[in-house]
Amino acid sequence: MSYPQRSTWLEFLGFPPGYGPWTYRAIPEPWISSELARLASAHVINSKTTTTGCVSLQPSPDPDDRSQDRFVVLDWDGWLFSAVFDGHGGEEAVDYVVQELPSSIHAALAKALADAGTAPPAPSTVSTLLQSSIQAVDDTLTDRVKHLFPDEATLAVLTDEQIKSTINGPTNPNNLAILRCMRGTTALVSLVDPKKENLWVASLGDCQAVLGAKNSNGTWDTTILSVNHSGKNPAEVARIRKEHPNESECIKFDRVLGAIAVTRAIGDHIFKLPVSYTRRVFMNCVPGFSVSSKLEHFLPHNKSPPYLSALADIKHVALQPSTANASESFLILCSDGLVDLYEHTNARRPTLEEILTQWVHILGERMDSRGAKVSDGADKENAALVLLRHALMAGGADDPDRLAQMLTVEIPCRWMDDTTVLVQTL
Repeated sequence: MSYPQRSTWLEFLGFPPGYGPWTYRAIPEPWISSELARLASAHVINSKTTTTGCVSLQPSPDPDDRSQDRFVVLDWDGWLFSAVFDGHGGEEAVDYVVQELPSSIHAALAKALADAGTAPPAPSTVSTLLQSSIQAVDDTLTDRVKHLFPDEATLAVLTDEQIKSTINGPTNPNNLAILRCMRGTTALVSLVDPKKENLWVASLGDCQAVLGAKNSNGTWDTTILSVNHSGKNPAEVARIRKEHPNESECIKFDRVLGAIAVTRAIGDHIFKLPVSYTRRVFMNCVPGFSVSSKLEHFLPHNKSPPYLSALADIKHVALQPSTANASESFLILCSDGLVDLYEHTNARRPTLEEILTQWVHILGERMDSRGAKVSDGADKENAALVLLRHALMAGGADDPDRLAQMLTVEIPCRWMDDTTVLVQTL
């Protein structure tokens, strides 16, 4: 089916006057809703006791702009594992973490369960294994570089050609090991025990986790379970400045070394290893960097690495038991792209806390009106798709034409961040 083409200046996305116009397809309802679900790969994962709505969207058709977000939803004999990863600079690090981290946590959990015997493991035990597993994945990346080049003295005696021959080549496994360190990813992980009595959330970077739970008054409470590890978090800025005294530009323009927004991540070893590794190893790697900040602008300020941490913050929550098989709590996990969509509003930009609270109220009210039952799957609507559409409207009135512009505009650049959302009933 063909649809009329129209022009847009995308003013609502903050593009400057005169930028455009750009062509888009004016797809009406109900087809534009179907197109959103298709582009976001919207689907629902059902298990015996829970439902997880999933969406992941990057509407740019340019293959170079394909999404670097990833997510995982697994059931380990009743233990519910979910994760969102926001890769950046390339896909090598995030794909490695998706491959390695879930199995690493699963193995650590199996050991903890075996050690505990018939009793459940202590909440602190699970918190520790989540934190140590995330750190260990990052340490493995470091170790593989250090195996090739143990220290700066080793690098000093090697020529560039010797380094290139060691790390480059399409079939050279060392090439992938180096690329994984040059790229990076955030990590947001949740774990729920089989009785749904305990929830753990591990956060590293700037993804968001929020718990919505119905209280005794019948209203919905919002509990933020993630920590925003970015240069806009005063606590993170204070930590980094304390670790790097007398380095005024360790945080600049709300970014680490003026270059990267997150303060904690897996990978991104340009901010974790001495600068000679970047100049001699990473800059000799093919393919090279894909970063927005020019290396020469911040490398001179890399004086006392590491500047980025892979130590996740862990939150544990004792969940309230559900009644009459009704789902009275849910967990939202998302990449930062979902929050970023609220920047483009004509009204006052809401705070992060206001946005997350709004999500809980939207979904809580829908669950109340539909009388959702986890056991019989009454709430068949993908709750993650509901939140994605709300964000694409920047929290304003629903506008199918605005949605058509955001999904089909023909513009030679990426106009929104990768956006992934999981909503899981508990």
